[in-house]
Amino acid sequence: MEIKRIRVAPGKCSGCRLCMQICAISHYDEINPRKAGLKIEAHFPQPGLYKPKVCSQCGKCMEACPEGAIYRRDDGSYIVINEKCTNCGECIPVCKPGVIFQHRDLEHVIICDNCFKCTELCNTGAITVFTRPVKDSA
Repeated sequence: MEIKRIRVAPGKCSGCRLCMQICAISHYDEINPRKAGLKIEAHFPQPGLYKPKVCSQCGKCMEACPEGAIYRRDDGSYIVINEKCTNCGECIPVCKPGVIFQHRDLEHVIICDNCFKCTELCNTGAITVFTRPVKDSA
């Protein structure tokens, strides 16, 4: 069995933020990068230095959620059950990459759901998909 994850190569990021746009379009039907489940961090004053930040799939958000609104899918990724999320924000400070957040238009937090749309649109190779084998516990 294999699992798919997002791999980041910061040195390849051009800062175009197309990944953020496709994320917002595919999840919220609008071009609003502020609703994307990933971030592009610009490092100034160094021009042209950008660092994509994506969910590490560590599960700390699920542990911190008092409502049980974050769960682990069979593929090992974590998603928010929007109807159960009270938008309390308890998951936000435990997110080491800092990619879980609240948006004023929504009644739930936003986290990456591993849809991989960002990897399909990234033309620099800064954000790609990689697969790794999962050891069978049986």
